[in-house]
Amino acid sequence: MSGLFMMVHRMFDHDLPTGSALLKVAQICPTFFDDDSVIGGAERYVLELSRHMSRHVQVSMITFSRSLPRLIVERDADLEIRRYPAKHFPKGNPANPAAIAFLRDLSPFDVLHCYGHPQVVTDLSIAFATIFRKKLFVTDIGGGGVSLSSYLSKLGIDTRRLVGGFLLLSGYSAQQHAPYLERVRVIYGGVDTEMFRPLEITRDRRVLFVGRLISAKGINYLIEAIDSSTPLRIVGRPYDPTYFDLLQGMAQHRAVEFFTDASDQDLVREYSSALVTAVPSVHTDIHGNHTSAELLSLVALESMACATPVVATRCGALPEVVEHGVTGFVVPPNDPKALRERIQFLFARPETARAMGEAGRARVLREFTWPKVASRCLQAYREVLQP
Repeated sequence: MSGLFMMVHRMFDHDLPTGSALLKVAQICPTFFDDDSVIGGAERYVLELSRHMSRHVQVSMITFSRSLPRLIVERDADLEIRRYPAKHFPKGNPANPAAIAFLRDLSPFDVLHCYGHPQVVTDLSIAFATIFRKKLFVTDIGGGGVSLSSYLSKLGIDTRRLVGGFLLLSGYSAQQHAPYLERVRVIYGGVDTEMFRPLEITRDRRVLFVGRLISAKGINYLIEAIDSSTPLRIVGRPYDPTYFDLLQGMAQHRAVEFFTDASDQDLVREYSSALVTAVPSVHTDIHGNHTSAELLSLVALESMACATPVVATRCGALPEVVEHGVTGFVVPPNDPKALRERIQFLFARPETARAMGEAGRARVLREFTWPKVASRCLQAYREVLQP
């Protein structure tokens, strides 16, 4: 790491300010919401946590985009959003920008909170924090990419030892950081329960899927589980044209609709009008490729917040979110028959589906609101910052 440390140190030969009347936090997310970014639950997670945390401390959300010629600074109520240009992406991964200019603006912050590891910007932030004795936290939101950390790990060198704390989305995610459990806090994720709430509209006898249209989501198994008389609406943006073509081919002669440009308001209506939401994610996709498992699933939480039960697979953290037999059902992944059975069970018992939906919303209000997540996150900061 010495070469990286020296490179960063040469950029900063001035004294850093000391002391602060208000905790200053930099939330460093490798992607953001524009046409050149990877937009999904992970990016929504960073934005919502930053928004709610900014009500209590000073927060700047640092993001990157290849479409910008220069730094753009915007405000979202109390939250400052700093969007930096990024021109280089190792191996073409749009979620792993190789940008360095943002380091010049990190000096005033007391806490650096990075999302994703290994990532180039996380490696640079770790180097900065180590040199200038900043407290740095990492939240794994999935993804990752080629970086110095990924190369060093092949040599048995783990840069995670330089991280002050891991603030993770689930117990499942915590298992992947077992060597550092003393620095792990599970903060989970949240839902805007004022926006995502049950609307007073009629529920259709319909299954709903929400999410990116990629093979890791197991949508092909859900379509296979649906017979010609069971309506299924698939809401999400296609990221893989070949996989999208496969789904469209499978959907022929079935009551399947695709909705690829839904707004948040559309999502609330979709959740509130469906009888059940399916989250059929897989560890191994239809092509035999190992996938990044669900580290949380904001879709399951949003559905529960709208009082819609969830049928999810036993994949990643989904069994932590969906309480089997109470807020929905958990079934084996890659198993259309198991999905079909639980969906038909709820279709035949709409009162049971309603009760499970109500239990799901109650659980979200108890455990998965953004104010609760922000509080857990700030408490974790303070525990590490205390002398």
